[in-house]
Amino acid sequence: MDSSPAAVTARLRPLLLAVHEALSAGVAVSAAIHAQHGWHPTADRHLDHQLVRREAMERLRPWGAGPDELSDPLQARRLEFLDAGAENLGLPMSGLILRTPTDVLRVWRSDDGELPAAATDGLRAFYRQDPGRQLQLALEPGGPRAVPGHLALLWADSGGVLTRFDLVRPCGHVGRRVQVDWHVDLRERLGRPAA
Repeated sequence: MDSSPAAVTARLRPLLLAVHEALSAGVAVSAAIHAQHGWHPTADRHLDHQLVRREAMERLRPWGAGPDELSDPLQARRLEFLDAGAENLGLPMSGLILRTPTDVLRVWRSDDGELPAAATDGLRAFYRQDPGRQLQLALEPGGPRAVPGHLALLWADSGGVLTRFDLVRPCGHVGRRVQVDWHVDLRERLGRPAA
């Protein structure tokens, strides 16, 4: 499976566009609620982020369709919302995971464009994967299936609009510091028509 930024972006384009639309709607909902009550979003950033998350989760529910609900089972996808367990470090998007047959996409809010530190076993396992640019051997037909690629989608907003929408492919960690295979800004890439 090609894990280059161009191939991943092309493969996940419909999902990435849906997440962008869902987060943009969430940002608008949060801005409207804050304006209605005369609240300033920076006074309680957790509420602002949770409102964005809540609206995005609702809009992404169709991506949770099971194989029986789809005409092509190879296109099966799953949306998971994790409960507030040990891995939820209070990051507003830490509980949003989207799975496709080829990729696992975790969505996090990140003002600085950095991935959350590899501070838990779950995050360390998620970050642990081979770099995509190394030579990959082709699998024989009928052989073991390729392991889904792990990706992170980092977002941030300001003034009621998304200011960050980055796709990141981690490739391990050293201590708590995450190593990154590649990091691309999707705002401009998704604005162009698909090739």
